[in-house]
Amino acid sequence: MDSVLSLSNVDRPITGISISAISFLFWEYCITFNDEVEYIWSKPWKAPIKWLFLLTRYVGLGAVIGNRFTGIGGNNPTISCTGFLIFQVTMSEFLVSFVELILMIRVHALYNRDNRMAILLAFVFVAGVVVAAIGLSSTVPNSHFNEICAVVRIETSLAYFSFSTVMVEGILLVLTVVKCFRTFRETRHSIPIITLMLRDGTMCFLAIMTTLIPTSLFLVVKHGAFVSFMTPWFLAVLSCAGCRLIINMQHLSPHDCLPQTAHQTFAMITSQILIEGTTCDLSDVD
Repeated sequence: MDSVLSLSNVDRPITGISISAISFLFWEYCITFNDEVEYIWSKPWKAPIKWLFLLTRYVGLGAVIGNRFTGIGGNNPTISCTGFLIFQVTMSEFLVSFVELILMIRVHALYNRDNRMAILLAFVFVAGVVVAAIGLSSTVPNSHFNEICAVVRIETSLAYFSFSTVMVEGILLVLTVVKCFRTFRETRHSIPIITLMLRDGTMCFLAIMTTLIPTSLFLVVKHGAFVSFMTPWFLAVLSCAGCRLIINMQHLSPHDCLPQTAHQTFAMITSQILIEGTTCDLSDVD
């Protein structure tokens, strides 16, 4: 396996993958910068959604750039391979947590800010973080690297991180789907804000799983080989998905949230759905 992951075989493709992930995030930054200025910068600093957006965007961008220049392909002699892996897993956990918090704010609002839902979401979040932390803390000390800090063997306890991410994201998606279909069944209306939440929640889940599942399969089948290939894009997808979840909500107008033709039952249900940080303050709509 070490021969497969030799310097000549790994350095060039990983460098290309890292640069492509950085280019993708810069492209995403350019096409959404006007939205960031209009919808995010104008919010007060006490708004949680503003902090979540800025952390998700700039921690993600910094993590992908740091992944390129401090570790594999960067050949930085001042940073050990173990230190580089700690950087990778820490940034991954931070970004996953940011995205999960954004999704949980949306789900909590979708369930009319029910206190029982808040308790359930808090439990799910804490449990996910604990399981992921256990897996990551057991992974780092026992991993093995080649001459450019590419992982050639990694502890399968890293699968705890993948498992916790899949479970938390899956639970949030299921909660969103259930509430959306219940609302549609009761109102018989296609509500733009709920349709958007269902669409974005599903796309976010699929995007994260597209990068996470191959990484997990490499971990199980190859005992860590090629896991490093997926990390830059995993970080990039997390950053992009989290920011898009917030920006897309900003594009909604009150008309999109509550059409004038809605009947009384429809209004009673949707008037309580207020997504923090959006332009849709449905609590003020008759």
